[in-house]
Amino acid sequence: MSLNRLANRYQTRRLTIVLLIFTTLLCTGGFIYGEAQQGAKIVIVLPTAASRVSDGDIQYAQSMGKRFNRLLNSIGLTADILDEDALSEAQLKSRRMVVFPLNARIAPQTERLLKDFVVSGGKLFVAYNLPDTVASLLGLRQTDWLKQEAPGQFASVQLDAPGISDMPASIRQNSWNITVAEPTTPQTKIIGYWHSENGESTGLPALFLGNAGVFFSHVFLADDTERKTQMLAALFGHLVPEFRQTFAKQAIATMTTVGHTKNFTELAQFVQRSGVREANQVLNAGAGLMKQARTEYDTADYNAAITTARASRAEFSKAYFLSHTSVETEGRAVWNHSGLGAYPGDWNRAAKELAAAGVNIILPNMAWAGVAHYPSKILPQSKTFTQYGDQIAQCVQAAHAHGLQVHVWKITWNLEGAPKEFVEKIREEGRTQVSATGEALNWLCPSHPKNVLLELNSILEIVTNYDVDGIHLDYIRYPGSHACYCEGCRKRFLRTIRKPINKWPAEVLPKTGTYGQQYTEWRVQQITRLVRLIHKRSREVDPEIKISAAVFGWYPGCIKSIGQDWVAWAKSGYLDFVCPMNYTEDSGYFTELLTNQLALMPKNVPIYPGIGATASNSLLTPDAVAEQIYLSRTLGASGWTIFDYSVDISETVLPTLTLGISKHKAKPPH
Repeated sequence: MSLNRLANRYQTRRLTIVLLIFTTLLCTGGFIYGEAQQGAKIVIVLPTAASRVSDGDIQYAQSMGKRFNRLLNSIGLTADILDEDALSEAQLKSRRMVVFPLNARIAPQTERLLKDFVVSGGKLFVAYNLPDTVASLLGLRQTDWLKQEAPGQFASVQLDAPGISDMPASIRQNSWNITVAEPTTPQTKIIGYWHSENGESTGLPALFLGNAGVFFSHVFLADDTERKTQMLAALFGHLVPEFRQTFAKQAIATMTTVGHTKNFTELAQFVQRSGVREANQVLNAGAGLMKQARTEYDTADYNAAITTARASRAEFSKAYFLSHTSVETEGRAVWNHSGLGAYPGDWNRAAKELAAAGVNIILPNMAWAGVAHYPSKILPQSKTFTQYGDQIAQCVQAAHAHGLQVHVWKITWNLEGAPKEFVEKIREEGRTQVSATGEALNWLCPSHPKNVLLELNSILEIVTNYDVDGIHLDYIRYPGSHACYCEGCRKRFLRTIRKPINKWPAEVLPKTGTYGQQYTEWRVQQITRLVRLIHKRSREVDPEIKISAAVFGWYPGCIKSIGQDWVAWAKSGYLDFVCPMNYTEDSGYFTELLTNQLALMPKNVPIYPGIGATASNSLLTPDAVAEQIYLSRTLGASGWTIFDYSVDISETVLPTLTLGISKHKAKPPH
């Protein structure tokens, strides 16, 4: 028997013994640590209309509050989310911390409550806005507000807090503006500074720590989730020491929930079936750390238990990544929302990195309905083009040199980012959408012939002038069932049905209108018309060009809500592959979505399901991304698409995929 076979047999036998030991302990209660439970010692306070802030700020604050609460949940804490109007002395009585995620103003009654709360030992965590009373309680004074001078100016926070256990050295956060403040007491310290994407210090404070709590100088974004939750645990544990036991318990409870395996037994079996020697070795190392973390917890050494449990999970995750296989034929795509890659001005670096990670398709966002990142003669040119040059040309040259396909991501209808004068001109011509309540929307009306030509010609300009492999359509839909009900739609719809409509838009509303069903079908036809034209005319220019689309995951619900019948497009031959945006952290729902999609789609049109690694408010960890790729393969998808290629994905997700999932190159099936 060869030495390799002897070594593999030894590793398998050792793993079996470890598996038996831990299975026994789990079954007999030796190491049972359920999900950590903590009463709602924290309250997240949201602004209301009474706070004299805009509806938009209230909605954004609600989103920030939910995100913050989910981050807290991941480290074992729970929080109540309350409108400021509901805050009272009774509500604060049992709390240890109050979080203000985005509160431009606070009411006098709240000010009085907070003063008493802090005097009694309560702590504050405040982000971005710094009302005077809050600033005073934290030992701070606001001195300025700054908008970034160039993208990437505020790209990360370098942390320096040696007195705080388990604090990361840095976090990534690509902020676009910050609140500038300074300490007013010796007790308030600056423990983090903003750095640019080049690693240079701006000299501007990002994080303050005082006796009463913490101030972070921008909103808490969703990037770099793992290090941010580590930072939160460190800060909260420092301010409220009793939380450390909760954090340790949660860290231990989640050590072995890796990817699609939900406990040590399932993980060990998955690793063992892979036959990967290194995976077995790493698993054993993780098992040793797991035992150590539990011992530290039992001796009340909670800080050590947190650190060791995190190290154990890192080893288990690596074993999981190593145990996946790499297939020969698979679409491995990444969306890039910025149109600049992960490194503005350096597409060669991005393409080289993606190719090394086994990716074979890049979907870069190069144009919206009213702005382009290349020298377009049809659409207004963007600031990105002005600063960095022709992004399609640079991307195609670099990508093809490294064996990557480029499918230009074109956002249709949506006028976000378009110059004000361009939008005003379009609106004056009656070419923008109108909601059912008469609100003007910054979207092109899909039924207007000039808008159809604008979208078609802007795409043909790309296909004609660049050696792209495909066109990838996004926002190929209406914004929702509330649009469009403009005067042009009324006239064009009337020509279709040839019947009078006395009450517009009441008679065509989808749920209650007499002509609701007919209008829904008419809206679908407007969107499908553009897809059909793009396919036909693009193929006339380049018979090899591929047409694809990013589409809503739940079908057929998207037909009525947004006029998007993407299954019909595929069956008609208008699409060469499709990327449903299955953005969810729920593996069960991801499975449900993809199962439904695969059952409906023609077999000759590949599905590369979209995985929302950094989608809005997503907390997908790298092992959760790997799990969704695993599920995609198991269910029969032809590949996968990750949102959104950035430095965050570069540092966290891509290195894990190369350990197993994309270890070897693959050929796209389309």
